[in-house]
Amino acid sequence: MRESSSKVRVICLDRDNAIRSQMAEAFLRHFGEGKFEICSGGIDPQPLHPLAVQVMAEIGVPMESQRAKSAQDYFGKEAFQAAILVSHPDEGDCPRLFPGALRIERWPNEVPLISDLPPEQQLERFRRIRDRIQVQAQAWIKAQKDAETGVFSAKRLSVVGH
Repeated sequence: MRESSSKVRVICLDRDNAIRSQMAEAFLRHFGEGKFEICSGGIDPQPLHPLAVQVMAEIGVPMESQRAKSAQDYFGKEAFQAAILVSHPDEGDCPRLFPGALRIERWPNEVPLISDLPPEQQLERFRRIRDRIQVQAQAWIKAQKDAETGVFSAKRLSVVGH
């Protein structure tokens, strides 16, 4: 186990750690002002999808230095304050829990890859998912800041959940 630090430790999880969890990791790192230690992992890690890297670069959030990792790399070795599951709850073969996390949070997002979509529609799908994860990440960071200061906003709950 790592030594404790003052940073909140977060892991973003998905089946393949190639798209959604990588986007969440990048957004939390980008907007987190250095307050969070962010990791990501997947059950069956695959290389970062080029469209994920492309759509994130379009808005100035780099992912080039990130790589896909197995969630198994962290089991029993790492402790996290939060595990964020970024897949839709109805998807099969996606993480449902994470031992070693104090709490599990769900950011439901649609499946990014649809094999029969034309390339432009696939790109638009990636952009839509990127934009949703950005909103989820910013709402989550705001909630963390509000918790530190004792401020509570019920309005943010509707943004994150649906």
